[in-house]
Amino acid sequence: MRLGASQAQTPRARAALDAVSRGWSIVPMHTATAGRCSCGDPSCPAPGKHTHGPWKERMRDAASIEQVRRWWRRWPDANVGVVTGVVSGLVVLDVDPRHGGGDSLTVLEGVHGAVPHTVESLTGGGGQHFYFRHPGTVVPCRSVGPGLDIKGDGGLVVSPPSEHVSGRVYDWESGCAPGEVSLADLPSWLQAMAQDPSPSTAGAGRVAHQVPVRTKGERAEFAALWALVGVELRSGDHNYLCPFHPDHHPSLHIDAEGCRFYCFGCGRGGGSGRLHRLVNAPRRPTPTRDGAASLTVLQPTTTVTLPGTAEVRVVGDSAYQDVLLELTDGRRYYGGARMETVAHLVPEPGNGADPGAIAVTIDGRTVGYLSRPDAARHGAAIAAAIERSGEASCIAVIVGGWERDHGDVGLFGVRLRLGAPSPDGEPRHDEPPRR
Repeated sequence: MRLGASQAQTPRARAALDAVSRGWSIVPMHTATAGRCSCGDPSCPAPGKHTHGPWKERMRDAASIEQVRRWWRRWPDANVGVVTGVVSGLVVLDVDPRHGGGDSLTVLEGVHGAVPHTVESLTGGGGQHFYFRHPGTVVPCRSVGPGLDIKGDGGLVVSPPSEHVSGRVYDWESGCAPGEVSLADLPSWLQAMAQDPSPSTAGAGRVAHQVPVRTKGERAEFAALWALVGVELRSGDHNYLCPFHPDHHPSLHIDAEGCRFYCFGCGRGGGSGRLHRLVNAPRRPTPTRDGAASLTVLQPTTTVTLPGTAEVRVVGDSAYQDVLLELTDGRRYYGGARMETVAHLVPEPGNGADPGAIAVTIDGRTVGYLSRPDAARHGAAIAAAIERSGEASCIAVIVGGWERDHGDVGLFGVRLRLGAPSPDGEPRHDEPPRR
């Protein structure tokens, strides 16, 4: 029987046609209803996650829009499969939190920096797909850590609004759908791991399940959010009744120290960011082009006594995360904060560990120190400014402190605009904080 045109215009049919218009190679995939795959095999190992017929040809030659129309006239509710690789110009990072993918990504971003703001979908299994622009050279499909896979040439992912075997629907992350944000370039470190994953994969495997560092303030906020939906947290890891679906057995696991959660009943999970959205807290700031949610706040007077252009890294700022969290009014999702303010440089001649120490303060609160080389380099100018004006101040930028789903967090850092650029171009090196 010939299906009418109206049946072809299901949400998934429209999504498939939209994807073709973006130049993606599309294939129809089976669907899962009541836990059973439409392929008819009662023991299907991947319900809703395999294609109607062979698809390898689509790795080399994308189907035409007419072919896609014919497919979805035949299977109007077919899930939407996107072939990754050069044929679609896509590489997808697949994060599966049920197997430690969020923790693996946290470890890697701690080394390489945050994944850039890009097209992103939320999977039916509670994970994430980050879509990147294909670099033009072969990118193999490969696991690069527990629960963390790169889908490159020869890969296939399920795309929104497909339905997961659990009954949940794949969806684009808020503000991250195609057309709302441009594809970011594939980070060079992910490309390198796809080519040779062994060193980094080993590292991710060793530390992927460490609890992310959380401040007392963040843990208190996490507990307060749960209290809003009737869950009173206990310290440590415990199971609770999930408030986000009818739950008759405690299916919600919450790590109160790491500020992470996952419900094995409804598949919802993540960190404070996801919890904020679930309890209708304010939405995240709109990310800027570089992925950071910028916030520019200057002190009442922006006149500084030590104007400069060189970037000087503040050291020991990891010991003052609670202060930086309060100064920035909390974490920023994805790229992190970029807050411009004024810092004061305060010599500490009575510092028993280092009489030459120079503290960096913002709003009268210490946020770190100049490194010993920078203290020596700028000490005379700081002393002269204090003698002349009663204070030594400069522009400071607070960066970092990102927050993503699945317990993925980054530390805040402080950068100063101080003096002229170093003629040798050598970077500043961190030192242990002075106490």
